[in-house]
This record gives sequence, C-alpha cells and structure tokens, in this order.
Amino acid sequence: MRFMRRLAWILGVPLIGILVGALWLHHHTSAYDHEISQAAARNNLDFYLVKAMVYEESWFRPDIRGAAGEVGLMQVTMAAADDYTIKKRLPSLYPERLAEPELNTEIGCWYLRQSLDLYKDSPNPPLFALLRYNAGETRAEAWLQTALSKPVPQGFSAEQHYLSLVDFPKTRAYVSSILQRSRSHNFWF
Repeated sequence: MRFMRRLAWILGVPLIGILVGALWLHHHTSAYDHEISQAAARNNLDFYLVKAMVYEESWFRPDIRGAAGEVGLMQVTMAAADDYTIKKRLPSLYPERLAEPELNTEIGCWYLRQSLDLYKDSPNPPLFALLRYNAGETRAEAWLQTALSKPVPQGFSAEQHYLSLVDFPKTRAYVSSILQRSRSHNFWF
C-alpha cells in the first residue's frame, strides 16, 4: 500500500505540472480573444487569421516592441497608426497608446483589411495581404507581379508556388505559419 501511495505521488507531481502548464498556456493564448474577435468582426476579418497573426507577431504580449518601432499584439507602427487616424478622421495618437490591446488590434485589423482589399483581385488575397503586412507594399507588389508572370508548376499548390517566389526566408516562413495556424486553429505550439 505504501508503495502504491508513493507511486501515485511520484506520478501525480509531473501530471500536476503538465496540467498547470496547459492551463497557463491556454490562458496565455486566449487572454486577448475578446479584443481580437471584436476588431476582426469590425473589419470583416476571420478571427483565426487575426489570432494567428497575433501569435506570430507578438505571441500574445501586448507590451512587446520591435526593432523598427513596431508595438503591441499586432506590432503596429506609428506610420500605420497615423494612416488609420487620418482615414478615420480621428485625432493623432500618442505612441504609448499603441500598446493598448484594443486599439492595437483595431489598427492592425484595419491595416490588414486595407491589404486584403488592395489584393482582392490577386490569385491569393490573404497571402499577398500578409506579405504586405510583413514586408511592405512595394515588395508585395513585386512578388505579385512575379507570381502573375509565372504559371503554377505541376505538382505544386498555388500557395506553395507563390510562397516559393518570396525571396525573404523570414517573410516566407511568417506567411506560411500564419496561414497554416489560422486553418488548424492551433495556438498551443
């Protein structure tokens, strides 16, 4: 009997650790679901696409800052925030406000919506919108023109082909990861 209690205790400690870890991970990856869902809905975007972007951009950390001045959950720049306020006829924002999850996701979703609208006639609007979000409009346009000039080779999906034309490995991985994660709804790994 003593052996059985000891074995249960030994096995129980790792199981409790796994359970606690799983609960923390679930909380971490869903803490901003409300803000994401609201901003996605207001901008007519798929919740899982936006959540996959937040995962990739910041791993759900609202206070993170990028090397080029990007801020928050969706790594919004002041330039994007200025565009947003001008188009929406709102007063200018203080840079500190970009870290606010609700505002950050609203601006990020607004910018993504602009990108999807810009590439609505492309062969893969989400892919080219994500390329623009990550690498800028000039590069996304160049990759689109290359994609339009080269037919999809046999044995490749259109998405694989378009991504193969992206000559920035980090951008290619970024877009691929977001598209896969948004389809699978897997935000744990």
